[in-house]
Amino acid sequence: MDYRDRVKAAVAAFYSGPNAVTPKTSRKKPAKSSRSDIPTEAQVQSRVAALLDQLTVDGDPILWCHPPNESYGISKIAAGRRKLSGVKRGVPDLLIFTPGPLTGRPLAIELKRLKFSSTTPEQRQWLERLSACGWDTAICKGFSAAFETLKASGFVC
Repeated sequence: MDYRDRVKAAVAAFYSGPNAVTPKTSRKKPAKSSRSDIPTEAQVQSRVAALLDQLTVDGDPILWCHPPNESYGISKIAAGRRKLSGVKRGVPDLLIFTPGPLTGRPLAIELKRLKFSSTTPEQRQWLERLSACGWDTAICKGFSAAFETLKASGFVC
């Protein structure tokens, strides 16, 4: 009996002996239906960003940005560099510097998923401090809430 036959016999004995374990079959995990039908924050952000890129005030594109504060998927070194360069925890997802046509103030929006998300103390503090500086601020759960906030500021009709 050569090596290959001995290995096959050992594997067969392993699966048929008194302490046998059933071989694991690869099967796909069922999708979490309660979460998969709700857009992620990144998906909401993409939709709002596409809308913001199309908006104008008095014929000029609005001035806005998304601070790149995401920390997932980057190395500790890159995270350290970001911190040294001034990245702050809790900065809102969208900063719209163009004053709202109806409010006359810039707007900061913290985007959240429709369900399964909450704001951090740092995010709430940023919104409070920006509000004290004369900014309009909002926490928007989902695209519809963000759209309504933009509408209230006069960016969309």
